[in-house]
Amino acid sequence: MNKICMGKILKIQNKGDEKVEVTLEMSQKEVVWLRGNLDKMHLFSEGNLELTSRLVQRGKRESTKYFLLPKEFRAGVMMSNSVPCTRIETKTKFLYVFAASKY
Repeated sequence: MNKICMGKILKIQNKGDEKVEVTLEMSQKEVVWLRGNLDKMHLFSEGNLELTSRLVQRGKRESTKYFLLPKEFRAGVMMSNSVPCTRIETKTKFLYVFAASKY
């Protein structure tokens, strides 16, 4: 489980040629959680979550839980038995991040 607080952007500076330099502030715990993986990073904000989905429960005592993929996201997703994912825990929420391959 990854219980971390979210970092924040301190400064954004336009570097021209469609590039910007972003200065981040993160806790040491967040930096350690990256485990040296400083490439292929993605920034997002909870304020940009535009669609809603549902968490469905099935099975005996509803022990199996599924995230439904919204219709708007289904095109171009390669179905696979295994998808890498992680769960980030904040003070008030769980954030689930999945990485599904494209066709």
